[in-house]
Amino acid sequence: MYDLADLAPTRRNQILNAKIPDRFLGLEFSDLGTYKDDSQRLVQNWIDFVQNGEVIKARGKKTCGLGLLLVGKPGHGKTTLASVVLQDVLRNIDNERFSQTPYRPASPGLFIDYPKLLRVQQRSWKDESGTDAKLIDRIYGDASDSENISILVLDDLGKEHRTATNWAEDTFDALLRSRYNAGLPTIVTTNVPLKSWGETYGEAMESFAHEAFLPINIVSTEGDRRKHEG
Repeated sequence: MYDLADLAPTRRNQILNAKIPDRFLGLEFSDLGTYKDDSQRLVQNWIDFVQNGEVIKARGKKTCGLGLLLVGKPGHGKTTLASVVLQDVLRNIDNERFSQTPYRPASPGLFIDYPKLLRVQQRSWKDESGTDAKLIDRIYGDASDSENISILVLDDLGKEHRTATNWAEDTFDALLRSRYNAGLPTIVTTNVPLKSWGETYGEAMESFAHEAFLPINIVSTEGDRRKHEG
């Protein structure tokens, strides 16, 4: 584990502003359990792309805006891994990768579960100039360059309440396309296999996901870790 107190104030505040759940704060890759296949290597390769300036607002790069899609059964460590990735990036990536302005962004990363994001979106309709509306603009990439959420962890996709209007599904489509087109990567954790996305989010989104994400199957060698912890 690392100690937040050992970080420079800017780094420490960026991590705290990211709203990462307290139980994950301070975790590093060395604190994670083991996964089957080469999932950790693929994640580390993606972090290297980010460090090299090939993801966030990487104009002309094939990997511009490329995010991570962490897919797996409950309890296999997807959310933990996503939190570690976000912390690793915020601790180690040059601030110039987050913003092409001279200003250091105070909150370049954000962790939020998808059902909560939908609630924030609904609240934003009541006050288009309020805090929630400004946060939605930052998440979608519609704010200024130094205020946008450069890396978003969207946790628990597939847990949202679905309606006949498909509002939740359409919101995800709009969000992902907006961020990807702005060159802002999204890290999604979900229990819904990508092959099933056509039924849930539509064939167009299933196809688009192959472009917008590096899909990684997360399978813990321990099985459901929650059961072991219990």
